Amino acid sequence: MERQKLHLLNPREYEHDFDRRALDTLEGTPGLEKLMRKINKHAIERVSRISYTGSYLKVNENSFPDIYQLLEEVCTNLNLQDVPELYINYEPGINASTIGSEKPIIVLSRRSIDWLSTKELLYVIGHEVGHIKSGHMLYLQMARILPYVSDIFSSATLGLGGLVSTGMEIALYHWYRMSEFTADRAGLLASQDSEAYIKALMKIAGLPKKYYKNIKTEEFIKQAREFKDYDYDSLDKVAKAATIMWQDHPWTVMRASELLKWIEAGKYQEIIDKHTGDTVESLELTCISCGSKLTGTETFCGNCGAKISGR
Repeated sequence: MERQKLHLLNPREYEHDFDRRALDTLEGTPGLEKLMRKINKHAIERVSRISYTGSYLKVNENSFPDIYQLLEEVCTNLNLQDVPELYINYEPGINASTIGSEKPIIVLSRRSIDWLSTKELLYVIGHEVGHIKSGHMLYLQMARILPYVSDIFSSATLGLGGLVSTGMEIALYHWYRMSEFTADRAGLLASQDSEAYIKALMKIAGLPKKYYKNIKTEEFIKQAREFKDYDYDSLDKVAKAATIMWQDHPWTVMRASELLKWIEAGKYQEIIDKHTGDTVESLELTCISCGSKLTGTETFCGNCGAKISGR
């Protein structure tokens, strides 16, 4: 079936509950966002942009037109108006990341392009665009660099920065992992192919390249279904803390399990039908933060002041 644009798609519609709960905890920390924006504005954003743009290959309609076309399609499918910059780096494995909260940059590893099919690549790019659309980028960027700016927090908190930054680091890493579940849903909505995301996650999990031509997804899906009995909320708290406290991504099989549950609950198809069907003309553009109705011309929500996604 031909992939379709999801008109007026709001990220709150596919946001994972774990993501929202973890983000609510972060946003409830007094002064945290203000401090993070200050640090990011004066150092991190500029340095990261210089590093990425000075080291990697920029993708555009002239240099890598086929890859750029996929990026444009993802943004169209997910209803993101501003197409982010995209670069290719030389990392050895299948990997992608996004940096920058003011003007995000997506970076794909060369192996992602070499080893992923078109639909799998749409899923991976969609995952990164999902982070942008959901407004994850400020916290995402801080989670990555917080260990390196502890001295800034120390001076800002009268010498208590070690304790503050460690606790904050754990909270940020926890949210980072949870945000991956939301971004995975965005990747599926972008590719609109449930088999593509399974194959992509199998390759990310370490599937040897010699098996790529004849991937058998049944056993991985079975493994993911079995993992439902050990979902994130039911994992033993001590084991969970010991094994994944400092990881920035959830386990790959867990990601597949969470996405399968979302599909089997009918939520994926519900969004596809809602945003592509006969009733699409009745959809209203709303703020992702407070749900207020928008006209479509705003840069910021007139009710809560949040920046409008994609503008």
